[in-house]
Amino acid sequence: MTQGSNQNVFKLLIVERSLISNRGHHHTQIGALRSVFPQAEIHIVAGEGYDGFLGEAVGLIPDKNFKLSRLRAKRLYGSLRQRLRVSLKMLLAGHKQLATSAYGQDLLDTCSRLKMSREDMIIIPTADLDSLESAVDFSRRMGGAAPTVALRFLSATMGENSPRFFENRLNSVVADLPPNVKLFTETEEMATFFSSCYGLPVTGGFFLPCSVGVADDDRRARHDRGAFRVGVLGAPRSEKGSHRIPSIVRITAERCAANGSNPIEFVVQGSAKDFSPTGVYSGLTDLKGTVRVEAVSDRLSPDEFKRMFGSLDAVLIPYDVFVYGLQGSGVIQDAVLAKKLLIHSNGMAMKSFLSHGNALSAATDQEFADAVMTGAQDSSQWADGVSHAWHYYREHLKMLPISEHHNF
Repeated sequence: MTQGSNQNVFKLLIVERSLISNRGHHHTQIGALRSVFPQAEIHIVAGEGYDGFLGEAVGLIPDKNFKLSRLRAKRLYGSLRQRLRVSLKMLLAGHKQLATSAYGQDLLDTCSRLKMSREDMIIIPTADLDSLESAVDFSRRMGGAAPTVALRFLSATMGENSPRFFENRLNSVVADLPPNVKLFTETEEMATFFSSCYGLPVTGGFFLPCSVGVADDDRRARHDRGAFRVGVLGAPRSEKGSHRIPSIVRITAERCAANGSNPIEFVVQGSAKDFSPTGVYSGLTDLKGTVRVEAVSDRLSPDEFKRMFGSLDAVLIPYDVFVYGLQGSGVIQDAVLAKKLLIHSNGMAMKSFLSHGNALSAATDQEFADAVMTGAQDSSQWADGVSHAWHYYREHLKMLPISEHHNF
């Protein structure tokens, strides 16, 4: 991962606890950040189970650190019973005190080994409250010589699902935020939420490409059947509206049978269990006629996923706006960069990515079915819109809010 050994070169340390193997979006963030800082000497800190597929990491964050961090939160902000239980556990384990953060000391040790200074930068692209506590702890330990630490939050809960713990931990850690700690969110909507609800100095718009890169070939894979292919991507989850897919597919099939339509294929990712008689997608692959369902594994390799994604005409995302009204979606970014039509829940975040004539919104299952049929009528009608969205994203990446904080 090192791009140079000159001590005067700008050093960038990327801390990604979820970086374990070549799956998901976590590894793609490394490549995206390297493109933003092409002249930097880049190092990574990964999770304890990291398998080394991106090269050697300069540090691994032990899983036990986060368990101890949780104990510390309970001891500080929990109920009387929780505080007593933590004290008992500490006594039995022989701990006199708990660390002040999950990995603040680890960051200090790593920066010392790399001889990093205030001219350098640490980026935590998938940050949570543990990350924020660690960044502040690290900065106080290192003092005025600490590099800029940029944290990007993807979730409105910052990974803390207890409202009481969340507010107490957050208020404590930001009460005296060191000036080198910079806060970012992926979406502008989430930045507005954090600013208005908690008065946090947060900057939105810190997007990073996911499975589809900026330079990837956007030409659509051809299929002899000529069907309009609609992707339902990723393992099914309730917040992604996966339970709505059977209804949307069947309504689409009924309307196509009654009114006629070009052939439509729903390309649905899931496990064998998901398509079993008791699974969330039960019976979908039995459909015959104009509308069909192609079952695809949710364990595709990155290259297999790109090939599958390239074969699509549209992406269906009936996500729950209670979550995704603030939180961003990697599928949206992939679809924009791959020039696909988006059929999404009305009220989703990332509105600036969905306003170029490249997207259709819906609320009910019937409206989603109508949008799929509208898209299938003439897919060429979306060509200008998806191209405009693609150009918008490319220009946006050139002006990432993080860029102004580097020191070359």
